[in-house]
Amino acid sequence: MDKKLIFLDADGTLTLPDGRVSPKVQEAIHQVQKDGHEVFLCTGRSYAGARPLFPIGFDGIISSAGGYIEVHGQKIFESCLSQEDIQLARHIFDQHHILYNLEANHMTFQDEKMNYEFVKHRLKDGENLNSELQRLLNEQKEHFNIHPLKEYDENPIPIQKLCFMCEKEEDLEEPKRVLSDKFHFVIHEIFSQDVINGEIIMKGTDKGTAVEKVCEYLNIPIQNTIAFGDSMNDYAMIQTCEYGVVMANGSKELKQYGNAICESVQDDGIYHELHRLGLF
Repeated sequence: MDKKLIFLDADGTLTLPDGRVSPKVQEAIHQVQKDGHEVFLCTGRSYAGARPLFPIGFDGIISSAGGYIEVHGQKIFESCLSQEDIQLARHIFDQHHILYNLEANHMTFQDEKMNYEFVKHRLKDGENLNSELQRLLNEQKEHFNIHPLKEYDENPIPIQKLCFMCEKEEDLEEPKRVLSDKFHFVIHEIFSQDVINGEIIMKGTDKGTAVEKVCEYLNIPIQNTIAFGDSMNDYAMIQTCEYGVVMANGSKELKQYGNAICESVQDDGIYHELHRLGLF
């Protein structure tokens, strides 16, 4: 069998809701690598946010939804937003009271209210909310190396991506009108039902173009690629790869575009689909 390049989304595809990766999926990754194939993490997380997954031993990392690419430990691509585009996006989000963060390669800038929105869905009924909330907030800040937005204002650094949260779809009408010439708006079907969570990604930089760059760098035809994803920020990757697999727990919309639907992340979907494909 020819060498295959396998691209795995992180949250909802590779990782369980508690952030772990099941032993069976890790076993599958190591088996396909042993048989000569290569496995890439392809995530919307920043590089810092993806770091806890690195011990699995990937052959390459695509982070910030294609904004940063590393192959065999070597950076082959990095794309950053211009200061002009960052200021435009921040201005229009501030005008419409939309929460947002700025994701750099090794840190994320966001304020406390957005920190809270990211963790509140993990709170369980009956817990000591004050102590548990603080624990989750501290864990979140450490995991993604989160700093206040004012630190970015004082010392700007290159930014790959912006994520946002708002209360209703209408809040995004004007931002989409102003920003859609330069950015793709991607809405995630995650977190609580009382907020809309998504990201804006520079047009021309996405998981699909990242797959193409990796194939070109390794001189592997696109026909030898397989992708696993669960949400619409995986759309470009699923469409670009020869064989696109959507998780059973994934977006209903994304399932229209996959070649196959595998078991859910809780049921070790990656393991079972790689085995069905004869890759180990």
